[in-house]
Amino acid sequence: MKRILSLMLAAVLALGIVSPALAKTTPELPTRGDAIGMNISDFATVDLENNPVDGSIFRENTLTVVNMWATWCGPCRSEMPHFQTVHETYSATPEDDVMMLGVLLINGSSTVTTGRQFLSQNGITFYNIVHCNTFIDVLYTTDDNNTGSVSIPQTVFVDRNGVIRDHFVGAFSSYAQLDYFVSDWLETLLDEEANAITPGDVDSDGSVAIGDAVIVMRMAMGLAEESNIDAADINGNGSVDIGDAVQILRMAMGL
Repeated sequence: MKRILSLMLAAVLALGIVSPALAKTTPELPTRGDAIGMNISDFATVDLENNPVDGSIFRENTLTVVNMWATWCGPCRSEMPHFQTVHETYSATPEDDVMMLGVLLINGSSTVTTGRQFLSQNGITFYNIVHCNTFIDVLYTTDDNNTGSVSIPQTVFVDRNGVIRDHFVGAFSSYAQLDYFVSDWLETLLDEEANAITPGDVDSDGSVAIGDAVIVMRMAMGLAEESNIDAADINGNGSVDIGDAVQILRMAMGL
């Protein structure tokens, strides 16, 4: 409820006016799609310059906003400036680790040539790639009745592992509306990464080293108090023992 109220307030502020008549005509939020939880890191395609691209691109950023569009799609074209603003906003602060990624659907008059022309003519500079079956699968999660028909645009929010964390069907009506979800998911994913536990990294220094094995060995022998159990119990048997120390030592040695 707080999220919806915040979005409504942002829309009012963006309009700079409070009017019941205007409120009635304000576009609704895109609806949520069904692809949440899907892992799309296995995709492989090319960009609009025919350079190969694959799912490893997700690992470069905490959050990737993927927008699936076509040149003949009016709502797609109308929201494109909002995605461009996302690109400009977060590329100016790359430490925020947000990437805007367009997926051009090749269908009918929507081709690589017309896509490149549209992007160039409208000053759209964020990275675009050509669709592949992985993205078609995402689109068709919304086709619950197997009608063979889906709506675009569709936008998914993808984490560093290639997992879709949010999915929207329909166009975003404003940058403020879109950025609400971008900033919210970025905060969520940064918190997750900050609190992530690396198995074997008992001293939490960001790497698994021989020192971690020594700490676990001392813990297993009762010479040190048990701590950071989730990272130390690497064999998952519920206790810190010599087996954990040996396993961590092998990891540290690259074995």
